[in-house]
Amino acid sequence: MKITYLDGKRLYYAFLSGAKEVIANKKELNRINLFPVADGDTGSNLTRTLSVVKNEAIKDNSLTITLNSMGEAALKGAIGNSGIIFAQFINGLKNSIELEDSINVNKFVQAVDYAVNYTYQGISNPVEGTILTVMKDWAESLKFLQTKSTDFAEVMEESLETAAASLKKTKTQLKVLKEADVVDSGAQAFVLFLEGIVDFIKRGNLNDLSIERTTQIDSITEKEIGKEEKIEFRYCTEAYISNLEVEIDELRADIDDLGDSLIAAGDKGKMRVHIHTNNPAELFNRLNKYSDILDQKADDMKLQQAVKYNRKHKIAILTDSIADLPSKYRDQHQIHLLPLNILVDGTNYLDKLTIDSKNFFDIIDEAEEYPSSAQPAIKKVEDKLNYLVEHYESIIVITVSSKMSGTYDSIIKAVENLSSENRDFKIEVIDSKTNSGAEGLFVMEAAEQLELGKSFAETVEYLKSIRENIYIYVSVSDFKYMVRGGRVSPLKGKMAGFLNLKPIISIDREGNGVAFSTAFSKKGNYKKMVSILEKHKRNKGIKRFAVVHGDDLKRAKRYKNSFSELLNIEADFLESISPIVAMNAGRGSTAVALIEEN
Repeated sequence: MKITYLDGKRLYYAFLSGAKEVIANKKELNRINLFPVADGDTGSNLTRTLSVVKNEAIKDNSLTITLNSMGEAALKGAIGNSGIIFAQFINGLKNSIELEDSINVNKFVQAVDYAVNYTYQGISNPVEGTILTVMKDWAESLKFLQTKSTDFAEVMEESLETAAASLKKTKTQLKVLKEADVVDSGAQAFVLFLEGIVDFIKRGNLNDLSIERTTQIDSITEKEIGKEEKIEFRYCTEAYISNLEVEIDELRADIDDLGDSLIAAGDKGKMRVHIHTNNPAELFNRLNKYSDILDQKADDMKLQQAVKYNRKHKIAILTDSIADLPSKYRDQHQIHLLPLNILVDGTNYLDKLTIDSKNFFDIIDEAEEYPSSAQPAIKKVEDKLNYLVEHYESIIVITVSSKMSGTYDSIIKAVENLSSENRDFKIEVIDSKTNSGAEGLFVMEAAEQLELGKSFAETVEYLKSIRENIYIYVSVSDFKYMVRGGRVSPLKGKMAGFLNLKPIISIDREGNGVAFSTAFSKKGNYKKMVSILEKHKRNKGIKRFAVVHGDDLKRAKRYKNSFSELLNIEADFLESISPIVAMNAGRGSTAVALIEEN
């Protein structure tokens, strides 16, 4: 049957068919992902991007209505380099078509040409031999074919041959692809997308769109690829922003120095910004000055690469961002982090990723409203767990005390949702019943059990057996943070300030925060800390300890050195507390965490 027009419903179903083909090949697209970095997530990112469009796009007879909904959903859901390029392309199509219920082949070709140019404009340094080249070659073939036929089926099928030929050439256009003898992953995804569209045009079976099947990607070798590729900028960082108050070129100029792979997709109304950077917190600090930040993401590409090519264990350890422990230790043991949310003056940041402890107290002091925190959204937890399920045989999750945060409950709910899909995996969610440095020590115990070769069941049993031996004692210097955070009433805070009270806060065996002791000076507080540690030493003995602080490194170092001498063991670490812990403990707080001998 000859197809001479494209309307909203035809576009919708064609998109579903194209998306289905990409999603079905997610794992293989991940495997051949080398550019711009070999972090193995192109398939996963495109699956997320296309799934959001599939779920949120409006199926309407009007091409304009359908395409507008697709453009908005694409920007909202786009993640990863290829995902944002797809989103920019869809928005280019949207911007090129005004108030049309349907279009013919000629107008479609014009729209594609505009969309490809629009996609190039969104990228700071376009690289040929990638998805961009395949898009461009496909668009050029459409220009030629429109002179031969007015039939969408014929034009799309013939242009697919050009796209497929362009895809094969990507093997020789980039050095990293040539050495591995593979095509560009994003380009392969685009060709799969076109194949799905052509398949739908030829068969037109709507029922088949809900059936997931995997096609064989040609010319793919089974060898490991990308293992030695160096990642210069660690975090694949994205911001979904609105109401941009500067020109897009000004935005680029302001953030370009932070990294590479910069893409700005969309327009000043709504835009998705993508960049690879070592400093996500600085990116969002700058963006917050001239836009509203709607959503944030910062994926650790170095960890992703390490897990893909040099996974240490078959068991994953996942903890939340409240667990304070050295980042070098997390890297060494491939510990995965689930960030909690911090809301500051209407912007939702990711704890330890898009906001850090470096200048957090200045942010607190300048904020119009005191920041608040929230557990991760269940969908975000599911995304993290799905990633881990793809790479591990089992997962151990260690959370902050369930009495202090809803994080434990969110993770339990996410696990239930995954289990309802009959996913075959083992996962244990352990409530640490503590926080901060104590939770960090607990995570270290888990990592070291795996290093000893312990099984999933043995590690879980061990962790539960030592949970009652974990303690933390926090010396609070300034009550104003507890008052502003709602933990202490203004009257009590005022009285404490007047009396110069310096409380020591701890956590009971159920995981509740409790006032443990009080002194009238920092010196008196230190003496009480010494007394507490001596009691633990006499009781069971102290296996390990750590010191954490809220912007008082000098005092924390004195604690560390003094307690090391007292206990005759070195501290495992000295770290700044996470921003979420800092909101309540406040500036100048210093804490000692410990684990008694079992």
